[in-house]
Amino acid sequence: MTDDSLENVYQYAERAFIRMQASEVLTRCLEVANLSPIYKLVESLILAGPESLEVFREVLAETNLRKGQVEDDLQQVLSGLQTNLESYGIHLRSVKRPQGVTRMRPARFLGMIRSQGVMEEEAQTTCLQLFQDARELVISLGANYNILVEVERYLKDWMWGMFYHTVRQGSEVPN
Repeated sequence: MTDDSLENVYQYAERAFIRMQASEVLTRCLEVANLSPIYKLVESLILAGPESLEVFREVLAETNLRKGQVEDDLQQVLSGLQTNLESYGIHLRSVKRPQGVTRMRPARFLGMIRSQGVMEEEAQTTCLQLFQDARELVISLGANYNILVEVERYLKDWMWGMFYHTVRQGSEVPN
């Protein structure tokens, strides 16, 4: 193995390790529903100086990946709800985005399914439960998405600050 290919292997392993750590920090942020874990990580990156810009990039990339996964999950919840309700002959015409589920109140939903011909009490109860379960999931996923947006904003602010400071100091910015 050449020195270049060995260096590439080390760099890949280092990036994978950083991504794994970033994933753990992001998971903790979502578990505690705040940014305190990322604050601690960023503090250590700032103390490390410009060399940590690559770590910032990897953490930001992991954050973007997570955000995309949450967006996909939100779409799947909406799609699943629509599919389940269609089996009862109900169409959610007014709900185009997952967040629309959170805006609709259960009483309005019940009125909508009745207007679409679902009069049997057992079917109404089942549909209402499907709706409420989906609504809770969308609320939870939406909260996670918002945390990830805040993490992303926080990381970008500090990255730009560190980049600006590095350039002002006349130091070389790491690739």
